[in-house]
Amino acid sequence: MTKRLLAVALLMTSVFGGLVTLRVHQLNARLAQREAELNNARLQLANATEKLAFLDASKTRVQVTAYALTEDFGENPVFSNNTPARTAYAVPKHTLPAGKVLNVALSPIAEKKLHAKLNDTLVLTTRRSHRQYMARFVDRTAQNETRPVVDVLFADAHQARIWGRQAFDVADISRAGSPFREE
Repeated sequence: MTKRLLAVALLMTSVFGGLVTLRVHQLNARLAQREAELNNARLQLANATEKLAFLDASKTRVQVTAYALTEDFGENPVFSNNTPARTAYAVPKHTLPAGKVLNVALSPIAEKKLHAKLNDTLVLTTRRSHRQYMARFVDRTAQNETRPVVDVLFADAHQARIWGRQAFDVADISRAGSPFREE
């Protein structure tokens, strides 16, 4: 009977030991997964910090004015980058849908301050609410403009009046040295 009790005790100990070992392996695997997730989160945070620092360091204060695509532009106007203005997305609504891009024109001073080239992507940030809009540099304003000005072309005159004239901070995320160029 002692041998039988010893055998049962040994069997229970080995089963219990096996269960404990299995649980330890599961916990170690979960811990390794959490550590990998934490490292990934750290990398994303470092990337976001780098991008925010770039935006902060390279932003320029500009005056943004809305214009409507009137008949004065002619029947088939095109931007400087040869995109047809009437079919290109300008701004059909005052509040932009997520992911949509404004078509903008820069003054020579704004172009120089932002180190921008045609088709570069810009980020416009409102001064008060910090709303951000993506914009594409598709045209130039009057060459005699001596202020850092950005013009936004609206498809609708009413929407252009709603937008009006505002102060923004603008950064060119396409320029050399931009952490956004990697994406």
